[in-house]
Amino acid sequence: MDKEALLKMDPNILVSMINMKLRDDDMKLVHALSIYDLKEDEFLKRLDENDYFYDEMTNQIKTK
Repeated sequence: MDKEALLKMDPNILVSMINMKLRDDDMKLVHALSIYDLKEDEFLKRLDENDYFYDEMTNQIKTK
Protein backbone atom coordinates (compact mmCIF):
# COMPACT_ATOMS: atom_id res chain seq x y z
CA MET A 1 0.00 0.00 0.00
CA ASP A 2 1.45 3.36 -0.94
CA LYS A 3 1.85 6.40 1.28
CA GLU A 4 -1.01 8.38 -0.30
CA ALA A 5 -3.45 5.50 0.13
CA LEU A 6 -2.45 5.16 3.79
CA LEU A 7 -2.98 8.85 4.49
CA LYS A 8 -6.39 8.76 2.78
CA MET A 9 -7.66 5.59 4.46
CA ASP A 10 -10.17 5.62 7.29
CA PRO A 11 -8.32 7.16 10.25
CA ASN A 12 -9.59 4.48 12.62
CA ILE A 13 -8.04 1.72 10.51
CA LEU A 14 -4.79 3.65 10.14
CA VAL A 15 -4.58 4.18 13.90
CA SER A 16 -5.29 0.51 14.48
CA MET A 17 -2.52 -0.55 12.07
CA ILE A 18 0.08 1.72 13.64
CA ASN A 19 -0.95 0.90 17.22
CA MET A 20 -0.64 -2.78 16.40
CA LYS A 21 2.95 -2.24 15.21
CA LEU A 22 3.75 -0.18 18.31
CA ARG A 23 2.33 -2.85 20.62
CA ASP A 24 3.10 -6.17 18.94
CA ASP A 25 6.55 -5.32 17.61
CA ASP A 26 7.53 -3.02 20.49
CA MET A 27 8.47 -0.21 18.10
CA LYS A 28 8.89 3.50 18.47
CA LEU A 29 6.51 5.63 16.39
CA VAL A 30 9.21 6.82 13.98
CA HIS A 31 10.22 3.25 13.18
CA ALA A 32 6.63 2.06 12.70
CA LEU A 33 5.95 4.97 10.35
CA SER A 34 9.11 4.29 8.36
CA ILE A 35 7.79 0.82 7.50
CA TYR A 36 4.92 2.51 5.67
CA ASP A 37 7.13 5.36 4.35
CA LEU A 38 5.14 7.93 6.36
CA LYS A 39 6.62 11.14 7.72
CA GLU A 40 6.01 11.79 11.39
CA ASP A 41 4.81 15.38 10.91
CA GLU A 42 2.28 14.38 8.22
CA PHE A 43 1.04 11.50 10.33
CA LEU A 44 0.68 13.57 13.51
CA LYS A 45 -1.23 16.23 11.54
CA ARG A 46 -3.62 13.54 10.25
CA LEU A 47 -4.08 12.28 13.81
CA ASP A 48 -4.86 15.75 15.10
CA GLU A 49 -7.36 16.39 12.30
CA ASN A 50 -9.23 13.27 13.41
CA ASP A 51 -9.09 13.85 17.18
CA TYR A 52 -6.23 11.48 17.93
CA PHE A 53 -2.85 12.08 19.52
CA TYR A 54 0.30 10.09 20.16
CA ASP A 55 1.02 9.44 23.85
CA GLU A 56 4.77 8.98 24.23
CA MET A 57 4.48 7.67 27.79
CA THR A 58 2.37 4.67 26.76
CA ASN A 59 3.62 4.51 23.15
CA GLN A 60 0.02 4.49 21.90
CA ILE A 61 -2.22 6.55 19.68
CA LYS A 62 -5.29 7.61 21.62
CA THR A 63 -8.40 9.70 21.14
CA LYS A 64 -8.46 13.21 22.52
